[in-house]
Amino acid sequence: MTLRLPFLALTAVAALGLAGAAAAQAPAATPASSTKVEKLADGVWAMAPEKGANVGWFLLGDGVVAVDSGADAATGKVILKQIADTTGNKPVRLLVLTHSHADHSGGARAFAAAGARVICQESIAGQIIAFLSQAATDPNDPMAGKASLRPVVESISERAILVDGLHNVQIYFLGAAHTKGDLVVYVAGEKVLFPGDIALNNRQPFMQSPDVDAAGWTRALEALARVPVTKMVPGHGEIGPTNGIADSHAYVKRVDELAHKLMGLTDQAIEVQVREPDNRIENVPVTDEHIANVKAAVKALKEKETRKETGAAKPAPSPTPK
Repeated sequence: MTLRLPFLALTAVAALGLAGAAAAQAPAATPASSTKVEKLADGVWAMAPEKGANVGWFLLGDGVVAVDSGADAATGKVILKQIADTTGNKPVRLLVLTHSHADHSGGARAFAAAGARVICQESIAGQIIAFLSQAATDPNDPMAGKASLRPVVESISERAILVDGLHNVQIYFLGAAHTKGDLVVYVAGEKVLFPGDIALNNRQPFMQSPDVDAAGWTRALEALARVPVTKMVPGHGEIGPTNGIADSHAYVKRVDELAHKLMGLTDQAIEVQVREPDNRIENVPVTDEHIANVKAAVKALKEKETRKETGAAKPAPSPTPK
């Protein structure tokens, strides 16, 4: 993957050397049999949990790296059980969060309780550590009874490389896109990509995050299109196909173009204009969700222009689950 980004290397010894990771606990609610695990390559798996976004994991060093954690603690426990079953009970050393939305990060406390370090983009590190460090008030909380456990969050500015002598895993921040703090994970040898919600398979991208950047999202997808990918685990949608990179790019780029065209209009006028033939997107029905995406892109563009004029700070990223 060739991108002009500053380099930050994390060796497997440094990034995966957390000793004594606790064994995964059995799920508290949803049975593990209710989910289907897909093996994408040797040592690489993924699944669509009942609650939350798609997740995945892969072997690295003497442990496992997981990508995203499900929507809540119970789902996180289910995922951990599946990881244990597929990897011969290898410990989860790291959890990479592609962004802070609850359907991706809500299960992170279960991973932290099992001893995993959490990696996220630096702009959301404060939110993630605050979420992980909350006092447990529910006896079913994975962190209950572990007051002495101090979760560890490692933040990435732009790029990190995880290597163990056999595998090469690349974690990138390609700029604000779906949110202010999106990360993508690329398992280079196996050519498996985890793009989070930047690329979805047969799903319409969600562009209503308060920190969305449609132009940045387009650039990120253009960068991913240059990467050799044979299997993709999108944030949502079918696991495996890679068509979501091009499909998501076509949609986000067109919405960004519409946002520039309609920026001076009111929400009511935007809704009227989106329905006009010249503003329709091929194969995209004019649903409430699509209209809301266009309105959100216009609003984000207006705020971006205002910040340029006033020098104001960027908006805070979407909140982590409480």
